[in-house]
Amino acid sequence: MVGRMPLREFDDLTGERWRVWDTTPERVQGMGDFREGWLTFDNGTERRRLAPAPERWSEFPDEQLIQLLAVAHAPHVTARGAVWPAAERRAGERREAERRQGDRRQRES
Repeated sequence: MVGRMPLREFDDLTGERWRVWDTTPERVQGMGDFREGWLTFDNGTERRRLAPAPERWSEFPDEQLIQLLAVAHAPHVTARGAVWPAAERRAGERREAERRQGDRRQRES
């Protein structure tokens, strides 16, 4: 992966905190609408995707991110759990680790 992907945080209309970032797949075979990448929305308990990712989305006001969240889709779920491409799963794990590290820094301050 080249460069750092934009990451935004915002609160939805209920006050729930969400993180959003763009995800670009390493492999595109069989990915349909997600071939060009997507936005991943995550609140720690729920994850949604929106494809394609709008250009310059990281500059959108929170109100517009809330609208995008409203139309984003949850992953396909099987008996074994959510089906996500491996690249997005790794990115999500990395974001979760960054979030935990940031939370620890705030507590230490």
